[in-house]
Amino acid sequence: MHIVDICEVAYDRDCWRAYLGAFAADAPRYLSVFARRLCDQAGADPGRYRETVERDPFSAVDLLVEPGRLGLDVGEHVERLSADGVTCQVVHGGMWKIPGGTVNDRVAALVDGRTELRFWAGISLKDASAAEREAVRSHRELGATGFSIIPFLDEADVLSEAFTPVFAYAERERLPVWIHCGQNFATARPVDSCSWWQLDRLAGRHPALRIVAGHGGWPWLGEMAAVAQRHQHVYLDSSTHRASAMRTPGYGWEPVLARVEGPLRRKVLFGSTTWVSGRSAGELAGEFAGLGLTDTALQAWLSGNASRLLEAGS
Repeated sequence: MHIVDICEVAYDRDCWRAYLGAFAADAPRYLSVFARRLCDQAGADPGRYRETVERDPFSAVDLLVEPGRLGLDVGEHVERLSADGVTCQVVHGGMWKIPGGTVNDRVAALVDGRTELRFWAGISLKDASAAEREAVRSHRELGATGFSIIPFLDEADVLSEAFTPVFAYAERERLPVWIHCGQNFATARPVDSCSWWQLDRLAGRHPALRIVAGHGGWPWLGEMAAVAQRHQHVYLDSSTHRASAMRTPGYGWEPVLARVEGPLRRKVLFGSTTWVSGRSAGELAGEFAGLGLTDTALQAWLSGNASRLLEAGS
C-alpha cells in the first residue's frame, strides 16, 4: 500500500530559521509548547533553551539553529520516503525572507526535478496585494502546484474580500489551497482565527476551489465533517494527529471515523508534519492500520484521495 503525504515541512537550515522566526514574531507560544520536540530534532540543550524561550524567543530560535542539525539532504530525504512507502510528498513553503530570496524560492529549488516531491507555496495574507503577486509568481515561475495559508500567523480573515483574487486564481488554475484551520497556540489571537464556518463560506463562494482543512480543523471535527460533506472539494488533512490518538475515546475524531465508510471515505488526506511527532511519515501512516478501517477506506485515506486531488491540478 503506497502513501501520499499532503503536508510536510522539509527545510534546510535557512528555511528553518525563517519558519521558527515567524513563530517567534507572531506566535511564540509554539516555541514553548513544542520545546522538547524542537530540542530533540535540533540537538539543542533543553535546559538552556527553556531558560531562554520565554524571555527572548528569537534567541531561542538561534539556539535551535546553532547545532547545525536542522538541515536537509534532499537525496537522503527522498530515500527515506521510498523506504517508508511514500510515493509522493507535498512540501509547504513560505514567503519568509532568507538569504537570496524566500523560503518559497528555496523549497522550489529543492523539489525541482524530484518526481516524489510536490511544492505548495506558502502565501502570507498580511498584505493582500503581495499575496496575489506571490501566488501568481510561485505558480508560473517556481512551479508551485498548490498553496499553503496560515491565517492566525497573518492575523487575517480568509473571508475578507481583499483576498478574493488569491482564491479566485487558485480556483481558476485548479490549485489546491491548504488552510490552517482549528486550534492554534497564538494565545494573543483568537483560537478560531480560521474555523469550520469560514471554510464553509469560502467553499460556497468558490465552489470549484479545492480546499484542504489543515490539521482537520480540530477540535471542531463534527462541524468540519459536515462542511466536507456539504462541499464537493473540501478535504480534511490528518497532519499533526496520530492515528493512535484518533481512536482514543473523547479525542475528537469520532464524527469522522463514524462516517469513514460513507461520505467521508473520499474526504480525508494523510499528512505527516513529522517534526511535531518525531515519527517518520511511514510510521505515522502505519498507525492507521489500527483504526480498523476496511482496505478500501485505508487506501483512500492514505493515498487515493490525495492522488486524485493532486492529479486534478496537474
